[in-house]
Amino acid sequence: MIAEALIYQVGLLFLMLIPGIILAKCGLSTEGLGKGLANLVLYIAQPALIVVAYVRAFDQEILWNAIWVFIFSILSHFLFAGVAFLCFKNAEEGKQKILRFATIFSNAAYMGIPLIVAVLDDEAAIYASIYNITFNLFLWSLGVIICTGDKKQASVKKVLLHPVTISAAIGLAIFLLPIDTYIPKILVDGMDMLKNLVAPLSMIIIGLRLADLKFRGIFRDRYLYEFLFIRMLLLPAVIFVIMKGLSFILPGINETVMTVILVTAATPAATATSMFAEKYDGDATYAGTLVSLSTLLSVLTMPLISLLLNV
Repeated sequence: MIAEALIYQVGLLFLMLIPGIILAKCGLSTEGLGKGLANLVLYIAQPALIVVAYVRAFDQEILWNAIWVFIFSILSHFLFAGVAFLCFKNAEEGKQKILRFATIFSNAAYMGIPLIVAVLDDEAAIYASIYNITFNLFLWSLGVIICTGDKKQASVKKVLLHPVTISAAIGLAIFLLPIDTYIPKILVDGMDMLKNLVAPLSMIIIGLRLADLKFRGIFRDRYLYEFLFIRMLLLPAVIFVIMKGLSFILPGINETVMTVILVTAATPAATATSMFAEKYDGDATYAGTLVSLSTLLSVLTMPLISLLLNV
C-alpha cells in the first residue's frame, strides 16, 4: 500500500510544478519570487510542520524509530559520499565537484519532507526532520569542503542555527518533557495551517527553476547518464537492501523507518547543488542542469524505487 500511495503522491507533487513553470514562462514571476517563496518555506512553513509533529504525548516507539532514522541517515550519507568519490574521476575538476555534490545530497527537504508526510502521516515529519539534521551536518561540512577544497570553511554553526535543527530541537523538547498539553490550541492550529504550505510552495519553487532548463547539448555529457543512474536508482536501492538485510537481525528496523530513508534517498539532487555552486563560484549552470533533469526523471524513478517496499 505504501508503494501505491507514494506513486500517487509523486504524481500529485509534480502537478504542483505546473504553476511555477507557467509563472516563469509567461513572465508573471517577478525577480526574487523564487527566493522569497524559498525563505517562506525554509523559515516559516517547514519549521511549523516539524514542530507541530512533535506536539504529542511521549511514545517510546516513535523515539526508537527516530533513532534508527538517525543511524541510517548517517550511514546513507557515508555510502553516498563513498560512491561519489569513487566515480567521476575523469571529469574536469569543475564538473567533478558538482557531480559529486549532487550525488551525495538529495532533495530531502523540499521533496522529501512533504512526500514522507503525505505517504505516512504527520508523525513522519519527526523522522524527516531527523534525516534533514544529518543532511545539514554533511552539507555544511563535506559539502563545503567539496566546493572549496578547504576544511576550514566547514561550519558547525550553520548546522546548529539551521531552521530544521532549531525547530526539531524545540519539537523534541515538547515531545520528551512532555508539555504537549500546555501548548495553546490556537498556536497548534496555526502551525497546522502553515504546514500545508510546504508541499505546494516547494514544488512551485522547483517549477520556477525548471522553467529555465535548456535542453540543447546537455545529453552529450556522458557523465550526466552516470550521475542520473547512481543518484536516482543505484544509491536508494543499495541503502534499501542494506536496511532490509539488517531488519532480519535487528527487529527495531520497521517499514516506517525503511520508507523514510528510501524516500529521502530516492529524491533528486538537492536544490542546494545550485545554491552552493553560485555561492562558491562553481559551475552554476551545470549544477542547475543536474538538479532539473534529476527532478524531471524522479517522476519515473521514485515510483519504480518505491516498488522495493513491496518486496
